[in-house]
Amino acid sequence: MTLESFTTPSPYRTAGRAAIASGLIGIIAFACLFMAVSTRTTMILPQSVYLLFRAHDIGIILQFTLMILVVLAIHQLSLERAPGLSFSSLAIGVGAPTLIVIILLLVFPKLMPDDYYLVPEGLFGIWLIIANWRIKRIFSAGLCWFGVFVGIGLTLVGCFPLAYAIFVTPTIFHIPPVEQTTYIDTVANNLLHLMLDIGTLMGVLTLPIWTILTGRKLLKYNHETINSPRL
Repeated sequence: MTLESFTTPSPYRTAGRAAIASGLIGIIAFACLFMAVSTRTTMILPQSVYLLFRAHDIGIILQFTLMILVVLAIHQLSLERAPGLSFSSLAIGVGAPTLIVIILLLVFPKLMPDDYYLVPEGLFGIWLIIANWRIKRIFSAGLCWFGVFVGIGLTLVGCFPLAYAIFVTPTIFHIPPVEQTTYIDTVANNLLHLMLDIGTLMGVLTLPIWTILTGRKLLKYNHETINSPRL
C-alpha cells in the first residue's frame, strides 16, 4: 500500500458517515413509530401519540435526506465494475428519497396524508433490490442478499396505500387528508395490514441495519480497494 493511500481521503468516506448517521436516525424513528403504534388505542390520536408519529416523520426526513448521499456513492461504486447501475436506477434511487422528504414536509401543515410517503418508500425498495443485485461483485454476497431482503420488505410497504385505495377505500389519498375515526373491519383490510406488518418487519426495521453495515463498507473504500477482492 502506498503512502498516498494513507494521505488521500476516500471519496466515499462522507457517504459512509452519512450512511451510519442515517441508520442510527432510522433506528430512533422506528422506536418512535413502535411506541406510537403500541400505545395507540383509538383511531383518533391523543396528543402524546400524535407527537410520537410526528417525531417519527422528522426522523424519516433526516434518514432519507442522508440516504441520497449513500445512493450516489453506491451508483459511483457500481460504475467502477461492469455492469454498472443505469441512469434510470439512479433516478429512482435519488427521486424516491426526495419524494419521501417532500411528502412528509407537507404532512406537518396537513396538506397531504402521511400514508403517501409509503409509495416512494416502496420505489426505494425496488432500487435496493436492483442496486444490491448489481453490486454483488463489490460488496459481500451476504450484505447484498440482506439488501435484497430489505428491498422486498419496503416494496410490500409501498404497495399498501395503493392496494388499500383499491380494495378498501380511496379516502387514504384524499387531499387534504380525511381523518378516519373508525377501523374498517373487512377481510381485505385485515390482509393488507398483515402485509404492511410483514413489510415493516422485513424492510422498515432492517433498513437502518443495512445502511449502517453499508456505511462501514464505504468508510473502507477508496479507488485502490475497489479493484481489490470484495470485503
